[in-house]
Amino acid sequence: MRNTLTIAKAATKTNDGVDFLNAKSYWERGFFGQDTVIAVIDTGCDIEHEELKDNILETFNFTNDDNGEINVTTDYTGHGTHVAGIIAATNKQHTIGIAPKAKLLVVKAIGHTSISTHENLIRAIRFVTTWRGKNGEKVDVINLSLGMKEDVPELREAIDEALEENIFVVVAAGNYGDGSELTDEILYPGYYEEVIQVGSVGKSLIPSHISNTNQNIDFLSLGESIYSTYLQNTYIKLTGTSMATPHITGAISLILSYFKTKKLPISQNIIYQYLVSHSLFLEEYTKRAQGNGVLKL
Repeated sequence: MRNTLTIAKAATKTNDGVDFLNAKSYWERGFFGQDTVIAVIDTGCDIEHEELKDNILETFNFTNDDNGEINVTTDYTGHGTHVAGIIAATNKQHTIGIAPKAKLLVVKAIGHTSISTHENLIRAIRFVTTWRGKNGEKVDVINLSLGMKEDVPELREAIDEALEENIFVVVAAGNYGDGSELTDEILYPGYYEEVIQVGSVGKSLIPSHISNTNQNIDFLSLGESIYSTYLQNTYIKLTGTSMATPHITGAISLILSYFKTKKLPISQNIIYQYLVSHSLFLEEYTKRAQGNGVLKL
C-alpha cells in the first residue's frame, strides 16, 4: 500500500490523531486498552522499540524473510512498526498510541519486497483467529493496513472465520483514490461488507484525496502526517489509509476496555453501533467517501 513519507522534526512528539479522535476522554476514565489483544498483520515490527517492546506479547512470521523463521518479524520497511505505534505505543516518551495498554500480537505477512501473497495473508489471519495466549488470551481486533486488488474466496472464508470468533477486523480502504466520489477504488479484504473499512481524512475534515471511495466505506479517521514509531528506535510521519486504520483499531480497543470493565455485553453489532453513534457525518460528502463519518470518541 502506497504511503507518503515525511521525516518528522525532532520537536514533534505527539500523534495528532490522539486529540483528533478524543482518545484522552477514555484515558481520563481509566480506559487505556487494557485487557485487549490486537493482532497487527503487516510488515513485521521493530520489537525492541522503546515505545513498543513492553506491549508486544508474541511475534510470528508467515513470509520467507529471514529464512522463514517463525518468530522473526524483522520489519524491513517500517510500515508495520508505524502502524503498531499508532495502536499501542506505550506513550512513555511521546504521545502516540491510542490504546497505550493494549497488547500486540505482531504477525508478519508482508516481506521486505512490500508485496504480500494471498496465501501468506490467509495463513496469518487463520493463525490469529485460533491463537491463544499463555493465560488463555484471544485476539480482540485484527488490524489490516493492507489490501489486494484480487478477490479470493479463501480470503473471504478466513475473514468470516475471524468474525465468527467475534474478532473485529479493521481494514484500510486503500490509497488509490482520484478525489471523486463517483468512481470506485476497491481493495480486498477492505471491500467486504462484513469488515470495518477505513478511509483517511485531514484535520480540516476534508477526506484525503488519495483515500479510496466505494459503497462499503465504514468510517474515516486521521491519516495525514501521522507521527509514530519507526525503525531503529526512531519516529517518522506517514500519510495514508494505513495510518487512519490503526486509529480505529485503537479506538475499538479503548471501547472494549470500557465494556469489559463494566461487564457490558459485547458483540460485533453492539460495538459497531457504538462507533456509529460517536461519528460525525460530513454533510458535504456522500457515504461513498466517508461511510458513517469521522469517528470522534
